[in-house]
Amino acid sequence: MLPASRRILLFWLLLLVPTLVVGAGAILLLRREADRLRQQGGAVAEARRAALATQARLVVENVELFAGDVQNGMLDTLAGESGGSLEMLFVRWERENPLVRIGFRAQPGGRLLRPQPQNGDGEAAGFVRRFSTQFGARPPWGAEATAKDAKSEAAAPLGAPAVSGDRQLALQNVMNTQSARRDLQQLVGPTPSAVAEQAAPAARSERRLAADSTSSSGAPLMKAAAMPVRAAPHGVRGWKAFEVEGRWHIIGWVQPVAGGEVRGVELRWQELVQRLGAALPASALSGEGLALRDARGRVVHQVGAVQAEVAPVARLPLAVGILPGWEVAAYLAPGYDSLPSAGFASLGILLVGLFMIAILAGGYLLLWQARNSEAEAQQKTSFVANVSHEFKTPLTTIRLYSELLEQGRVRDPEQGREYLRTIGRETQRLARLVNNALDFSRLEQGRKRYVRENLNLAAELGRLLDTLAPRVAEAGLSLERDLANADLSVATDRDALQQIVTNLVDNACKYAAEGRVVAVAAGRREKGGVEVRVADRGPGVPTEQRERIFEKFHRVDETLTAERTGTGLGLSIARQLARGLGGDLRCAARHGGGAEFVLELP
Repeated sequence: MLPASRRILLFWLLLLVPTLVVGAGAILLLRREADRLRQQGGAVAEARRAALATQARLVVENVELFAGDVQNGMLDTLAGESGGSLEMLFVRWERENPLVRIGFRAQPGGRLLRPQPQNGDGEAAGFVRRFSTQFGARPPWGAEATAKDAKSEAAAPLGAPAVSGDRQLALQNVMNTQSARRDLQQLVGPTPSAVAEQAAPAARSERRLAADSTSSSGAPLMKAAAMPVRAAPHGVRGWKAFEVEGRWHIIGWVQPVAGGEVRGVELRWQELVQRLGAALPASALSGEGLALRDARGRVVHQVGAVQAEVAPVARLPLAVGILPGWEVAAYLAPGYDSLPSAGFASLGILLVGLFMIAILAGGYLLLWQARNSEAEAQQKTSFVANVSHEFKTPLTTIRLYSELLEQGRVRDPEQGREYLRTIGRETQRLARLVNNALDFSRLEQGRKRYVRENLNLAAELGRLLDTLAPRVAEAGLSLERDLANADLSVATDRDALQQIVTNLVDNACKYAAEGRVVAVAAGRREKGGVEVRVADRGPGVPTEQRERIFEKFHRVDETLTAERTGTGLGLSIARQLARGLGGDLRCAARHGGGAEFVLELP
């Protein structure tokens, strides 16, 4: 059989190695799974950002198509009107069309023909003042202004990606649709009010076409294209947005005949901006948001989750000629693009760690239980041997003396009486051993029953010590008593009390005989109750042993050839009986040397 140390080492090797291998394998698999989830999550997040950017691009196209539909429809109508009906058109628009602020006519050089500068009307005077302040002698339809606008439109922002062929095809499809609609408007000759009323449904039709074309292309983000000044079947036309005193205004013009009169309108900026909200989708996915922002970054229209403190995932500017400095921003709420693998890996590693700790803790508990069981088995074996040894000595003495007396070989009567007294003492010793064994069995099985009665502690101890005096004297000790207080009544079990004190005195006779004295005292406790002290002048009990001596089967010297015999049950039984009575038994060092056992009773 392997030694105990080798068995323990083998046990830990068999427990640790598989546990560590399983734990390391589980952590490795968790890390691989976390990497896979991280890659998958990154791809999903990137795809979601790309889809959101594509949706923002569609909104840009919708806004441009919507504004272009309104603007082109109006300019087409202006270009198609004859000189005689133009004034009636202006009056009708200013009265009925919510988009039109005022209509104007001007010479190619910029001199206003309508409204007249001396006109006192509020709208007319305001337009004249704004026109003169912003343009002066250089009207927006002049050659210099036309070249400047075209240059500003052609210049892309620094770092902007190039327009892909698929996107160009999508824009070309949209432009072709717009051209077909303008041709249709020229043929049917829509009234000015019809243009404003049909702007929204026409824009939705264009947006559906734009969405189909752009979604199939999968084109990258880019700046939307626009042409504020272009040649048309009705001549040169264009739109110009400008800011005066912190407020934005927009005018459109058309010159049906080269070198001829210019006619145009100023739109109501707020009304136009309000109608652009229809270009955004009705709803957005959870965590996503789209916003139409002005040149100062303020949100004008929004749908979904838009948080000002969160940076947008995409920003697409509108065409300069339509809404200069305006853009569509796409937002993704924090946490919706985060990777779930980090939390999964951490939680998995934590669970694996807890699993390994549980295995090791369970193994340790099993080992601890096995060692305790082994130690208890050894103690029981030692107990059986010690009990047998304890029984053998008095039985041998009783048998020897009884045979001598039976055979009549003892001639001296005094010697015969001494032999009988010895037989009596050995019988009492056997009775104590048997009682201890029986009490231990009852205590271990929980079958010990206590019969409490009111006792005079001093008187009860006096009678018990009278019985124990010969045993103490035989051990070479003198018995000192301090039982002067006669008023020590206590409700306790008589047999249990006698068993405790007997075991304590017997323990002093065994281990403190060289002290020559054993003292028994009784008195009241300061905290209530009574106490019995059994003290000796022996070698004392080491500090580290003062609790262990109350363990069952525990003896300082476990060998059969020990100088002092015993079973290791006396003090353990005494403490269990004391606690069963509601008190306790403890060991302390005695002042001046020796040990003192204190029995506390309620």
